[in-house]
Amino acid sequence: MKTSRHVGLLMIISGAALWGLSGPMIQWLFQNSDLTPSNFLVVRLPLAGVITLALCNLAKKNIFGIWKHPSHWSQLIIFGIFGMLSAQYAFIETINVSNAVTAVLFQFLGPIFITIFVAMQTKRLPTMMQLLAVISALTGTFLLITNGSIENIMLSKKAIILGLLTALGFTFYTLHPVSLIKEWGTVVIIGWGMLIGGIAMFIFNPDFSIVHMAQTLTPNTLSMLLLVVISGTLSFILYIGSLKYLSAAETSLLSSIEPLTAAIVSIIWLNESYGAYQLLGGLFIIAAVIFLSIPAASINKRAATEPV
Repeated sequence: MKTSRHVGLLMIISGAALWGLSGPMIQWLFQNSDLTPSNFLVVRLPLAGVITLALCNLAKKNIFGIWKHPSHWSQLIIFGIFGMLSAQYAFIETINVSNAVTAVLFQFLGPIFITIFVAMQTKRLPTMMQLLAVISALTGTFLLITNGSIENIMLSKKAIILGLLTALGFTFYTLHPVSLIKEWGTVVIIGWGMLIGGIAMFIFNPDFSIVHMAQTLTPNTLSMLLLVVISGTLSFILYIGSLKYLSAAETSLLSSIEPLTAAIVSIIWLNESYGAYQLLGGLFIIAAVIFLSIPAASINKRAATEPV
């Protein structure tokens, strides 16, 4: 049991760190090439989807069964376009117009939006911890955008809108496929979602040209593009794999490594600078996720100590 837990901890920490690292890598890619977010996603999503589905197939999972059920594959297509693609596009565009850390922190607002949505749907008031999480997230977002002064807003209007769309996109991305995941498994649904999202991006982006892209990419930028695809896919697989050994609350807490990794790498590698209040805002947003995880963590701990 102890060894399994160590394996789970290693997987979630590695997965979160890789996802946090992928943000600065994408930012570097945009700074050092003519690659657009649309063209990037035309490459990234299908490749990641094919890799994920291939691994599922090797693991003897039924990856094609869902296409025999019209009600299921219709929901899968909705998820691929309005969940996977919309969330990824908003996230990548936020990196493009601001920076990786800002995009990751806005993504971290997703659990807050989910909490608010569920409270409205069930017509129940949020718990004290949930209320603290919402207040902490709002405070953190204000500090991130303004750096403590409303007269000197640090982020552009476009970055703020895209950041909020990122959080909303990840909210839909999390809530919509719940029934599909119960039936077919998380990895299969995410794999198809990435592939469908990539195909949709190709259709919506008629100006995309493999030849033009090959001409604009250098060996360094092409290598970085491939590293981003591999690291992002590996990050997801490690995160999902860690759930076999750890509770969802623990993985939520440890996923806070993502923005910290992104911030450290951005400051050291990309020479990014952030205001003191912006950094404080980031900590408030991370704290919000921790507040949401505390009740579940307490329940899991109590259940583990109770006799069967």
